[in-house]
Amino acid sequence: MNRAFRIMFWLLLAAGIVVHLWISARVGLVMVTVGFTAHVLAAVAGRRWLAQRR
Repeated sequence: MNRAFRIMFWLLLAAGIVVHLWISARVGLVMVTVGFTAHVLAAVAGRRWLAQRR
């Protein structure tokens, strides 16, 4: 189960990077940075939540 969550984490991170790079062409680098930070914080919060459930 832990391996599946790690894979999902890295897929979420990779998808966030791809989406933000695509959006950067339309909204600018500042908004991309804000969005990327939000994704990373959400992933970290999710990992902490999962760690507490164990």
